[in-house]
Amino acid sequence: MISNPLPRCNALAALLVAILGTQPLQSANATSIQVNAFGHLELTASRPENEVNSSFSLGEHSLFVNSSLNERFSYLGEFVVRFNTAGSNYSASIERSLVKYAYSNNHSVIFGKVHTPVNYWNDSFHHGRLFFPVIDRPTAFSYLIPLHTLGLQLQGQNIGALKWGYDVMYGNGIDSTDALQEGHSPAAMVAVHAKPIEGMRIGASYFYDRLETNIPGAHAGHGIAPGFQRANAYKGAVNFHLACVSVAWFGQEHEFLNEFVYNAAQTELAGTADNYANFTYAGWRLRDHWVAYGLADFFRTADNDLHTYPFKRMKFALGLRHEFNHLLNVKVQLEHTTEHHAHLHMGKISYWHIDRVPGLRVQAAYGF
Repeated sequence: MISNPLPRCNALAALLVAILGTQPLQSANATSIQVNAFGHLELTASRPENEVNSSFSLGEHSLFVNSSLNERFSYLGEFVVRFNTAGSNYSASIERSLVKYAYSNNHSVIFGKVHTPVNYWNDSFHHGRLFFPVIDRPTAFSYLIPLHTLGLQLQGQNIGALKWGYDVMYGNGIDSTDALQEGHSPAAMVAVHAKPIEGMRIGASYFYDRLETNIPGAHAGHGIAPGFQRANAYKGAVNFHLACVSVAWFGQEHEFLNEFVYNAAQTELAGTADNYANFTYAGWRLRDHWVAYGLADFFRTADNDLHTYPFKRMKFALGLRHEFNHLLNVKVQLEHTTEHHAHLHMGKISYWHIDRVPGLRVQAAYGF
């Protein structure tokens, strides 16, 4: 039976009307509301082995809502429409919805669904590609990074001469949905960062979650390695430990970002799997509106990993970004990706195929 996308469209339309329709009422009560939208279009051309593939795509489109409820309370929401490959149509989702209470100048309590602040990227960028320095997220975001947490967060910002900050979170984690926490062990996270000079931020974090059934929910964004199927994957519990270190510097002429990720995935069946990922970006501003950049993106899960399963990926890319203004940019990126795919044979992991794929990507990202 062909699914009917109209209910989803109608639900999204009702959501937009509800949000936009409240603006006069909110203004009348001396509160402020700001609504922005972001999206992107993309052209991809690649050459896996002897084939040549090319396609245009309509990317994620995000509605971003900020509202000041009073002097201490504020609201932030992010609502995204994206293509759903499983359903072959577009679907809407709530990526962030939170209420923030600033009980002092530098300290706040946040309740709701947030981007888990484990590293600079997830804490600084939302779904609008307009703000990405490159075309797409690091590989680790598809397999290891807990994208969202729904719960309670304590936050501090710009404390002291070094502008220290902290985040402490407790809430529904990787195997959860927006309505249900599996099991009885919510996720916990602590992160610290400092901004010693203008444009620089250095931070570290630790995240823990116990996946009772090893089935990622809406908060994970976790895929499974090519060559494996989630339906046939390990169904037992996983103790998921994640440590991240970020170094970011976005200056007037030079840009640099390094995201290091270490993950220990512990199971009774296979023990502890040590997994690593590292993403490095460097940009040079050639003129006022032109930035040349390069990136190296490394990802590796161990042979005994039963959450993502064994997978190795290395991507190098050179790119050029033209910023027409703060609401429009175009990126051209020439990249080469090498992937090691594995599968299970007689209970043992066997690397059976290596893909080396050169590619060209062009992206137009915009906001209004």
